[in-house]
Amino acid sequence: MSKSERLDLRLTAEQKATIEQAASLEGTTASGFTVTAVMERASEAIYRSKTLSLSPEAWDEFLTALDTPTPVPAPILELLSEPSVLER
Repeated sequence: MSKSERLDLRLTAEQKATIEQAASLEGTTASGFTVTAVMERASEAIYRSKTLSLSPEAWDEFLTALDTPTPVPAPILELLSEPSVLER
């Protein structure tokens, strides 16, 4: 995959030194380290935005709600008991 886009960052000297040290420890460049870390964090954020997490209690409440039949209003029952327009 060809890299054609840039992302410019402003860092403090301490931030840059920390990233460079971490990259060196992992045997990569500061740029490679940063891209990997940012992509992991971005993927996690996207996953969390698309995932519903419930406590065990909330999950049980959710399942109970799904299993509880919803009463059908009388006007809808009347409508369903009549022949459809296609049957007339």
